[in-house]
Amino acid sequence: MNTTYVRSRWLWISLLCMISLMLGGCKEESNANRSTLRLSMEGRQSLDRILSPQDTPLEVSRYTVEGTGPQGTTFSVMSNTPSVEVEGLLIGAWTIRAVGQNTHGVDLVDGQVEVTLTKEPTAAIIELDSLSGKGTMTVRLDWDATKIANPSLELWLTDAAGAKKAIVPTINNLAQGSVTYTGSYDAGSYLLQAKLYSGSIAVAGCVEVIRVVGNRTTEGSISLSLDKYADVPTSLTLINKLGVPVQCTIEGISASMSALTPATAELVALNERDSGTLGVTWYLDGQQISSSPTCTFTPSSGSHRLDVIAQGALLASSGSASISFTASVSGTAGVPIPVSEIADTVDGLHVGMDARAAFLPDGKILLASNQHQTIQVCRIVRDTLEVVHTYTALDGFNAAGVTDLFVDNTTYRVAIADSSRPGLSIYQYEIGMGTLTKLVDRSNAYFTKTDGTKETFSSITASALDRQSGILYSLITDAPRLVESYFYANSQAEVDPNHYVKWYKSYEVFDGLAISADGKHAALSESSTGLIKLFKKNTNGVLFSNEQDFATADGELYLNNAKALCFVNSENLAYATDNDLGRFSWAGTTWAQCEVFTDDLNGIGPMKSVQSLAVNSLGNLLYVAAAGSKNLLTFAISTSTGELNYLETTSFGDAMPKRVAVSPKNDHLIVLMENKASLLLCKLP
Repeated sequence: MNTTYVRSRWLWISLLCMISLMLGGCKEESNANRSTLRLSMEGRQSLDRILSPQDTPLEVSRYTVEGTGPQGTTFSVMSNTPSVEVEGLLIGAWTIRAVGQNTHGVDLVDGQVEVTLTKEPTAAIIELDSLSGKGTMTVRLDWDATKIANPSLELWLTDAAGAKKAIVPTINNLAQGSVTYTGSYDAGSYLLQAKLYSGSIAVAGCVEVIRVVGNRTTEGSISLSLDKYADVPTSLTLINKLGVPVQCTIEGISASMSALTPATAELVALNERDSGTLGVTWYLDGQQISSSPTCTFTPSSGSHRLDVIAQGALLASSGSASISFTASVSGTAGVPIPVSEIADTVDGLHVGMDARAAFLPDGKILLASNQHQTIQVCRIVRDTLEVVHTYTALDGFNAAGVTDLFVDNTTYRVAIADSSRPGLSIYQYEIGMGTLTKLVDRSNAYFTKTDGTKETFSSITASALDRQSGILYSLITDAPRLVESYFYANSQAEVDPNHYVKWYKSYEVFDGLAISADGKHAALSESSTGLIKLFKKNTNGVLFSNEQDFATADGELYLNNAKALCFVNSENLAYATDNDLGRFSWAGTTWAQCEVFTDDLNGIGPMKSVQSLAVNSLGNLLYVAAAGSKNLLTFAISTSTGELNYLETTSFGDAMPKRVAVSPKNDHLIVLMENKASLLLCKLP
């Protein structure tokens, strides 16, 4: 067999010598049976912004061309240009194969063509349309494991033909916040799509283009951001099918965006000639949302990643870019904005009618469902709730007939009262794990007389803590008494001090209780008689002393059906009747009634059937839940005087708010409804 080696089409003397060598062992042919092949190669190049093998250039810098022709003759050519001319080839059918290589000699792309040479010089074009060999991709995805309660990850890989399949990580460290996928694939461009879940809620995602090169390994690491936001790039560069840079910009997205408001992102090609040749696909948190140069979407609050994939016309010509941004609700600072109504039983969440809820010290939510007889620890994820733990009676929890929840942010202790046993249990909350561990139980016997008989309660509610003494006071629902429990108890013997607070004066039933944060003042309300009792702790440490009564029967105004109580600071008490909101202030020696706001007066609009009051942790905002008018009113609190000033009203449509809780960080507010078996989640700007 004879072979010709041609190093350059310009070195004709060397070329003729090589052709002579190629024909040396064959039957002598006349020049009339020989021809010249002029070969042009069309190469493929890739886009940037992709995961590709390190130290492996993806640009074709040289070509090797081999041909097989009549009588078994062959030739082999190497050239640094895409045009090659070979003379002295036998006339007839030839099979030509070309391989494009990078500067390191790595095969990137190849192609083949059949050509018949005639007496006249023959021109042929060979398209390098097949990527060479198999390569390996190794991709690691990681995230902050402390921010995910029950992580799971979905991965898909899409090839150049559009075939999409799910893939499984080869190294799975979900609990530690990382997974790694390794696989062997034909050379080419692939689209890797990932979605990270916390429970059933998608919390992060990404889309990346990965270039696989024959006999090489493509390695990369992708961080899925949950609450840290990368800088927003102002532009990205894509390479079109001819390798000409196309300078593009993404418009319409900034580092801070408005949540729950439509936003439009646009991929703009500065080179107008190329703008129509790119296939553009947009992904938000790993979910495809658009396939046009412009996409409109509505982000929920929190951190997000927007990916754009640009597909050129040729093989392995995909490129990607991403932007991370924060979406926040906008509005008056501290005024709640409803973001989602979470229905009962959705994603395992148990609400039902007559539920109780409270925020835990780390911002998770403690939810007691009397309808489902469960106690759940939930976390807020992407404007919805994810269940972290569910407890029932089988776990030793008093989960039926829950009448009260009390959470102490200082000791991380939780008290749950119920009417089914009845009794009260104290739990320790473990931050990080989101778990509750029972410490002590107390029965409904709160006082034992000298003759051995016991005073008992059928249920208790409205618990409030005197942190100085550690006594948790609770109202009895069928008598004007206060049950005492030692909240800091570490044993069963400690939790019941065998003591209660009783008045010899004839009262009916108290239905409102509040204690100031410093433990110096307390208040009780009796809605049936329009009574508010105010107290100042005496020098012996007795909290319910130095009492002062304010009652409708005594001619006091705006006290009819007074029920909801809340200390806005150590010396100022907010109270609510059916349709009034008022304030009492400690004047140094006595209590004095101050401003009063009334339904549809004072410019506040409707405020009917007030059910509960809540103050934020900063002590500068008061929230008033009005079931009758189906709204929630926000009042500003003067941090110096305690004075209340109306800010704004949030309407809840057909929902009648009954119980309200504010998160420790003052970023969320939850509402339980009187007429719905659902929970309303609000953001606080």
